[in-house]
Amino acid sequence: MSQFGMHMPGGHASKGSDPDVYTALMFVGVVSMLIAVGMLWIAGSKVAPDANPLKIQDPDQIKLKK
Repeated sequence: MSQFGMHMPGGHASKGSDPDVYTALMFVGVVSMLIAVGMLWIAGSKVAPDANPLKIQDPDQIKLKK
């Protein structure tokens, strides 16, 4: 009968799914990774020439930002 939305009197109310501990751990992990990437980007832009941490330098001519 529950297939058609009918419930027996006194039956348990249907409950939606709630986030569990694994969802919370995944959220904390994603936030931590985003913070780590941001910190690496800032650190890389401090030493990279032209403040671009993605710029590829020639291996024989490494230059650091002054």
